[in-house]
Amino acid sequence: MNENLLKIINERQLVSAMNKTKWRELCGDFEELHSLNICIRYKLITSDEIFGFSPVWWDQLFEDTSAIEWLDFNPIVSEYRGRLVSDKETNRSAEILSVLKSRGIRYSNQESYFRVWGYLTPGACPEFV
Repeated sequence: MNENLLKIINERQLVSAMNKTKWRELCGDFEELHSLNICIRYKLITSDEIFGFSPVWWDQLFEDTSAIEWLDFNPIVSEYRGRLVSDKETNRSAEILSVLKSRGIRYSNQESYFRVWGYLTPGACPEFV
């Protein structure tokens, strides 16, 4: 881990909730399920910016895992079918939860999303499922 990240972690008193092995397993499993088109959003500890819901390249995301504060999975996948027909929506909750549970990755429910925490801030008490 680089010195800049360690400085941020110490200044903000962050506590790690995931390790590199868990991130590797999570990214690897979802890379294999890329055909599901699951979208995520995430926040890095290095910025206040939240990267909005979009499909990702899991191998590229893995490179940033040491800086991910949290990552949300949107279980609803929309498929565009044309201007005259509404989008087809598919609930991928079962597939997402299957990966999280098989790897023992703790998560919380945030609105209608599944959140995996990379770091916890002082006083944060997410209700893990």
